Amino acid sequence: MARNQGSGATPPGPGVLERLGQARRLLSEDVTGVLTRAREQYGPVVDLTMPNGDPGVLLAEPSAVQHVLEGNAGNYRRASVYREELSELFGDGLLTSEGDLWHRQHRLIRPMFGSGSVQSFTDLIVDETDAMLDRWDGREEIDLLEEMERVTLSIIGKAMFSADVERHAADIRAALQVLRRGFQREVGVVPTFPEWVPSPHNRRMQGAIDDIDAVVHELIDARRGRADEYDDLLSKLLTARTEEGTRMDDEQIRDELVTFLLAGHETTAAALTWTGYLLACNPGVHERLHEHVAGADPTDVVGFSAGAAGDESFLKRCVQEAMRIYPPVPVITREAIDGDRIEGYEIPAGAEVVLSQFVVHRDPDLWEDPLAYRPERFAPGAREAQPAYSFFPFGGGQRICIGRLFALAEAQLILARVVSEVRLTLRSPRHDTPAVDSAVTMVPDEPVEMAVTDWA
Repeated sequence: MARNQGSGATPPGPGVLERLGQARRLLSEDVTGVLTRAREQYGPVVDLTMPNGDPGVLLAEPSAVQHVLEGNAGNYRRASVYREELSELFGDGLLTSEGDLWHRQHRLIRPMFGSGSVQSFTDLIVDETDAMLDRWDGREEIDLLEEMERVTLSIIGKAMFSADVERHAADIRAALQVLRRGFQREVGVVPTFPEWVPSPHNRRMQGAIDDIDAVVHELIDARRGRADEYDDLLSKLLTARTEEGTRMDDEQIRDELVTFLLAGHETTAAALTWTGYLLACNPGVHERLHEHVAGADPTDVVGFSAGAAGDESFLKRCVQEAMRIYPPVPVITREAIDGDRIEGYEIPAGAEVVLSQFVVHRDPDLWEDPLAYRPERFAPGAREAQPAYSFFPFGGGQRICIGRLFALAEAQLILARVVSEVRLTLRSPRHDTPAVDSAVTMVPDEPVEMAVTDWA
C-alpha cells in the first residue's frame, strides 16, 4: 500500500559502476530494456539515481503508480526533462501544460471527446478505413505501420479540423521519425547542444518542427474568418474566450493543433500496428476475431467505453491485450515537488519518478506468461481480479488521456473493417519481435511488412 507519511529507506538499486553501465545502454536508446532489467534485479521500487547525482526512482508496483497518479497527484508534476524537450514541439498544448492553463484548456476541449461525440464519428472512421482497403486492392504487401499512420492521420484531420491532411502524410511521417530519434537522445543521457547552437541534431529537429508547423498554420489560415461555419475542435479553439474575455492567441492555438494532430493519430496507429502484428502471429485468435466481426455492423461489435472490464466485445479485448504487451506510451514520468514515502521508501523532493506501462504490463507477478497474446485476460470477470493500475495504457488520474474514448473506438472500428475483409500475414515469418522505437511512443523501428489476402 502506498503511503506518504514518516521516514523510510532508500530504494534498492544499482551501484555507481552499474549506473554507468545503464547510462551506456541508454546511449543505445534502450530505455525499456534498462527499466525491465532494473525491475527484474531490484524489485518494483528501484533507485535510478543518475551518474551525475540527479535523483530518480522507478515505480513498478500498481499501488505505487496509483499513489502518484491519483492518491497524491498534487505532489507530482510532469518531469522537467520531458516537459522541456516535448515543449519544443508541443509548446504549451494540453500534453505539456500545467496548472491553470491546463485546467482551462482541458475544460474547453473535453466535450469534443465525450462518448456521444466519439460515436458521431463512426461513419467517418468506417469510410476512411474502407478507402484504405480500396487502396490495398491488388497489392501483395503493405507496411502496416505506414498504412495505420496514414489512415489515423486522415481521420483526426477530418474529425477535429474538417480538413484533408492526408496529402501531408509523407511529410508528417518523415518529420515524426526525426523527432522520435531526437527526443530519445534528449531525454536520455546522450549529450546534446543547447537549442540555440546550430548543431546537425538541432537543425534536423527544427526542420522537422517547421514542416509540422507549415501544415498547422495552413489549417489555421484556411479557417480564419470562417470559424462559425464548422463545429469542430479548430473552430472551438479559434472562437474560445478566456474568463477575461480575450481570445486564445495564435501560439496557443498552434500548440493545441500540433498536440492533437500528432498525439491524436500516432498512438492509435501504434496500437493498431501491434494488434495486427500479434494477430498475424496468432492465427487462431485472428480467425476467431474474423468470425466475430465478419458481416457485422461495426458499431455492434465495438465497446465504446474505455473501461478495462465489463464489456463483452472480443474485438475490444484483442486491442486491449495488444496495448498491454506493446503499450503505445511505454513510460510516464513525473517529478516529486515535495518529498514523499511510497511502499516504505523515501522519494526525495525533485526526484524524477518513472512509471512504466511497459514494465508493469509485462510483469510475471501480475500477468501469467506475460508475453503470450491472450485477449481472454480482458474478458468479464478476469480483468476485475487484477489490481488497479496493473493495466494503464492511457495513464490515470486527472491527467488521463483526454482522447482515450476516441482512440479506443477508432482502433476497434478500423480493426473490425480490416479483419472482416482481409487476412494479415507476416510477409517473412520471424522468430523474433520487430526492433522497437520507444521514444515517446512505442512503434516498430522497421517496416511491418504484411501480405493481405482475402479470407478463404
